[in-house]
Amino acid sequence: MHTKKTNMFSVINISLLVLYIFSILFFTFTDDSTGMGVNREKIASFNEGWTISYNDIVETTTKLPQNYHLKPGTVYSIERTINREDFIYPILRIRSSMMDVNAYIDDQQIYSFDMTKNINKLNGFYPSSWQLLNIPIADSIGKTLKITFSTPTTQFSGLLNTVMIGEGEAIILNLIQENFINLIISLFIILFSIFAIITMFWTKKLGIKKHIIYLSAFGISAGLWIISESTLLQILIPNRFLISSTSYILNLVLPLIIVLFFRDIVLKGFKKLTTYLATSIIVLLICEMILQVTGILSLLATTIFSIIIITIAAFIILYTLINEGYKKDNSKARQYLLIFIALFISAAVIMGLFLLGVYQNLGKYLAFGVFGFFLLIMIDAIKSLHDLMEARNKSLIYKQLAYEDYLTKGWNRTAFERDVKKLIDQRKVFRLALLDLNHLKKINDTYGHIEGDYAIVESYNAIKETINDTGKSYRISGDEFACIIYDTDNKLFEDDKEIINKKLEKKSIDKPYNIVLALGTKIYNGNENFTEFYKQVDTEMYKHKKILKAKELSNK
Repeated sequence: MHTKKTNMFSVINISLLVLYIFSILFFTFTDDSTGMGVNREKIASFNEGWTISYNDIVETTTKLPQNYHLKPGTVYSIERTINREDFIYPILRIRSSMMDVNAYIDDQQIYSFDMTKNINKLNGFYPSSWQLLNIPIADSIGKTLKITFSTPTTQFSGLLNTVMIGEGEAIILNLIQENFINLIISLFIILFSIFAIITMFWTKKLGIKKHIIYLSAFGISAGLWIISESTLLQILIPNRFLISSTSYILNLVLPLIIVLFFRDIVLKGFKKLTTYLATSIIVLLICEMILQVTGILSLLATTIFSIIIITIAAFIILYTLINEGYKKDNSKARQYLLIFIALFISAAVIMGLFLLGVYQNLGKYLAFGVFGFFLLIMIDAIKSLHDLMEARNKSLIYKQLAYEDYLTKGWNRTAFERDVKKLIDQRKVFRLALLDLNHLKKINDTYGHIEGDYAIVESYNAIKETINDTGKSYRISGDEFACIIYDTDNKLFEDDKEIINKKLEKKSIDKPYNIVLALGTKIYNGNENFTEFYKQVDTEMYKHKKILKAKELSNK
């Protein structure tokens, strides 16, 4: 059974890896810059026909996007003549990667986005943001549109992103469409994580709290990271600090959660090593935030340190997964190894591209690795929850069987002793009734054990049905029953005794024997010795048994 579950989990891992690879291929060979699909007639690509100028160099045949890797602070530009053939819509959408953007028509400024305005230590450094330029086409036919860019950031100086031209809401809707899958993934992850937090209060007794905490923390962080990397954050939260810092902060938060997850759930043999690793990430995160807030270094400038610590963490986790998975035969480590390799490779490629200055769509590809890892944690959490619930159900069944009489399906002697102990400890007052089925041995010997079982079951049912509202009934031995009755009223008990006798008379009509119960009862006052009390009730029951036998002899 265990092998089958492990094999099933491996199949899931392989499926996730295949899904991840196909997703990469799909987005690699699909051109998403055409703006097709949402309001297609109101938006179009605008990446050709520009004249590009930088450092006294002019290019006229280049298609956007481009990266000229210029010195920080260099002003470079794109320009073109405004005509009705090309400018079919009035709004240009441009991605400024931590840049100042200015637009002119024949040297008259029509747009300015100056990142140095109102910037301070608390509102973040230059964020990458969308710029929407409204072009007065009717008044500008034949004039020259010139858009200039400059940034003090080394990584983005000389970068020219794609340009879209459109009308009204189509510009924004197209942006959402281009990031639609990432948006759906992030919303799914965040909503599922919130749901997991809610269910944690229901499952906390099952011992899966850590699983759910890591699943939720990773899911919410991953969802926010995907949104921030998909360039949609500006639409959702128009806050400079959040736009500029969210992605960089989460670049360390996500690895931290992964390391802690592996430490507590998967790699328990490397607890000390992974704790040191997690501490290092926390210290780096705090240092980077202090450097950002104090204005010494921006989060972008300290990205290299994040890359170093993430790379070290990735290699350590990879080593420990292989070591525990194969040398120490840890099946859970093997299950996580495949998807972690996929996440490791994609992260390594993206870090390499970032260091090489290639920034287009980096987050889009890693998003599927992050989503795959989230799915793996989610599946593992669900599997663990299922196994724990199954074990708990089995435990409840075994517990139920421990207190259940196999024949009558009612409470047995163990349950009787448990309940009596609770009442004695609480010094409760209650009525105890002991009942004995007369002539059970004779019924078994003369008519068979099936009839004997019938007499036992019907006796118990009659007792249970009658006193169920005021107490509990038990079969405490082969032919003996007990009742704990919370209402000690004598008249009520006499009425119940009469009802039981009448029920048994009806059950005996078609039988060659009578089902008769001898009974003894007393009220426990909450303070007396229960052993002595029980003997007194038992004596009363046997006195009644003798009376019944004498009555039978006199009737013969």
